[in-house]
Amino acid sequence: MGIGRMFPLEAVGNKRQEYPASLGSDVCFCMSGRCAIYACLLDFLPSDSRRVVYAPAYTCETVLASYLKAGYSCRFYDIDPEGLRPRFREEELDEVSLLSLCGYYGVSTYDREFVRRCAERGIVIIHDTTHTPFQPDPAADYIAGSMRKWMGIACGGIAAKRKGHFSISPLPVDPEHLAGRYASLELAGKAQKGDLHASSEASSVFWETELALRKSFDAYGSDEQSRRILEYYPYDDMIARRRANYGLLLGLLGPPTGWAPVFPLLPENATPSHFSLYADDREDLRSFLAQRDVATTVYWPIPPMIGDISSYPGAEWIYNHICSIQIDQRYGAEDMRLLASCLNAYSRI
Repeated sequence: MGIGRMFPLEAVGNKRQEYPASLGSDVCFCMSGRCAIYACLLDFLPSDSRRVVYAPAYTCETVLASYLKAGYSCRFYDIDPEGLRPRFREEELDEVSLLSLCGYYGVSTYDREFVRRCAERGIVIIHDTTHTPFQPDPAADYIAGSMRKWMGIACGGIAAKRKGHFSISPLPVDPEHLAGRYASLELAGKAQKGDLHASSEASSVFWETELALRKSFDAYGSDEQSRRILEYYPYDDMIARRRANYGLLLGLLGPPTGWAPVFPLLPENATPSHFSLYADDREDLRSFLAQRDVATTVYWPIPPMIGDISSYPGAEWIYNHICSIQIDQRYGAEDMRLLASCLNAYSRI
């Protein structure tokens, strides 16, 4: 069946898990990650007169849209391509009231001492854990993110307040958007069973609903089925399988030519979201893999609100060279051997 496809809808598990309730003293379930971020901002907004966020220059447009909708202006920190490490600038802290923090593709490489100093200065920290859901920073005031890169779920947003309770309640889930998400999940399930047309239909429905949400998002809540999936999901099994897949793949790869893994070593506490790599000629590599039934994804296009991306040369380089491949819990050793053989074949060209 190849590698790279949408998740079908998950079944509700049999055992309630500590996660995500363990994220904070108050946890809200939201329709999406951007809805979760916006819910956190609405809680904090009345006490923030400055409203300036220090955000990564390598990020998703929808993340920045949450801050702009809440009335924030943005200052950006660059990202080093080596290990996707933030290049924080201490001198920026006099101008900001909020730090937007994140890891990438399951790995966190940011300077934790810098984050601690931000907290000591009274700068509020929102940790976007969409890429690193199991590594919340202890200094963060809020945790926000989406689990839709990790499992098949209609509403994957989670917002957590570490101390105290949210002053706002999420809005009811948008019924039209929810219906679109369930329709795309159903089509993804048919595609997994061999329906040749369902895969493209699932993608079409997904993006139709996704683009509609981008125009009208708010602090929308979740539906009950999504909440139960999140509360009962077997996270330990997911973590073990993803780590095993990543480790096996690394062990099967020869010396790369024309590309390189973003993380050639997987840290002990990391749970990979993807196998991400840098390619000298990204479109050539993506085409080569697609011909061998391996799909890749590029996260992300450059958000227009960043302005002159050349001011952030590390992030600019990342945007132009990175792509990602699924290695999640749906795949096993045979899939990793297939992927390794494709990447090794490209290296031999």
